[in-house]
Amino acid sequence: MHLIPKSLSFRVLVYVFATTFVMLMLLGGIIFSEITTFTKSVSQERLLGQARQISSFIEYDWRGRLDVDLPSSYREYYAGESNHHQYGVMDSSGKILFQSKDFLANKIKNTKDKGPKHYFSFESDNGKYFSGLKYDYLFEDKIYPVYVIEYEEEFSAFIETLRGNFIQNIILLMLPLLLLQGLLISLIFRAAFKPVLKASKEVRKIKYDNLSFRLNEDNVHSELLPLIKGVNNSLSRLEKSAETQKFFIANAAHELRTPLAILKARIASLKNEKEIYVLNEDLRNINRLISQMLDISRMDSIQDIPKTQININEVTQKACADIGPLFVAQNRELSLEQRNHDLTINGNEDTLFRAILNLLENALKHTPNDTSVRVIIEGRRLIIRDYGPPIPDEHKIKLFERFEKLPENTNTKGSGLGLSIVKKAAEIHNGTISIVSRKDGNDFILDLG
Repeated sequence: MHLIPKSLSFRVLVYVFATTFVMLMLLGGIIFSEITTFTKSVSQERLLGQARQISSFIEYDWRGRLDVDLPSSYREYYAGESNHHQYGVMDSSGKILFQSKDFLANKIKNTKDKGPKHYFSFESDNGKYFSGLKYDYLFEDKIYPVYVIEYEEEFSAFIETLRGNFIQNIILLMLPLLLLQGLLISLIFRAAFKPVLKASKEVRKIKYDNLSFRLNEDNVHSELLPLIKGVNNSLSRLEKSAETQKFFIANAAHELRTPLAILKARIASLKNEKEIYVLNEDLRNINRLISQMLDISRMDSIQDIPKTQININEVTQKACADIGPLFVAQNRELSLEQRNHDLTINGNEDTLFRAILNLLENALKHTPNDTSVRVIIEGRRLIIRDYGPPIPDEHKIKLFERFEKLPENTNTKGSGLGLSIVKKAAEIHNGTISIVSRKDGNDFILDLG
């Protein structure tokens, strides 16, 4: 099951949103990492500054002894009850000379030989984390390691606050940014794909009887132009092939009439009446197929079929009279109900006659033998009402395509061209053909506009 619809614009929007979200999160991570690094660097600089300040107060007192003469503000800073800030001064042998209250001397044993400036961190016995600096100060040709230690809670709290504010702000800023980006992408996508949408609408106009249509190649993007030209070239080849096919069908149908006439004469000379009936039935089916092939060829080839004022009632009566003997032969009823009289339309009588005849033949062929067929003329609508099995909705449109049949009728006699002739005749008269199913049958409705 696809979670993303097949819409190209929607897919592009989702992909862009996803990539933008990932990029923003990566960018946010990089920025946060840089801020963390910078903040840590600031903390180290602060430790270094403190170490240098303490070093600057190392001197000899009036008795000539080494001393650290811290100002009162510094003493208060390192003498606080919280014990969060500590310092210590050693000599070159590792002996602590000066220190603040509760100086964690046992935690710095391994740092003495780490270099002139060494940053370190550790965890105290009560679970607190500290960061510190060992700074070697040269005084009177002797090195005195100066230690500065700070409790990390302040730095950690700052980082956590920064992280919380940063993530919150980036999410709040991301939502309107994504919405704005989605709007801009939609507008850009619509503008960029306007030729594609236009071409897709034009493609819908291409039909079997309109193969001369070509897609517009003007003002088309260079990336799309090869596709448009390819479609047009395919249409040209298809049109040429269709014309050749129409010419072949028309000529083949005409050429078959002469040998069929000879065959009919020879059948008439036979003496076995049963064999004559069977052969004549086959001959009628062949003639019907040839007539349908000619009808299809003629309707496809003639662009403007001549039209005159014709009477719907008269044409329908003629078609019913023509096929009436076949209904009588099967002991079936064919009725004509004329709800309007003398209604004329601008159309082609022969084309309309053959359309009605094909609808009646279809009803005769595909409905039960004990059912009747009603023909109803209602305004410009002609209804062929049968009492056969209701036609499923999924087949109602496909049945009017060439060579299409219902699955259960694939083995019955017939070419599958009859209803396609009806559809073409309806289009010639600017009308439509449709099927409305009832519980007890189907209505084939030929609406002549």
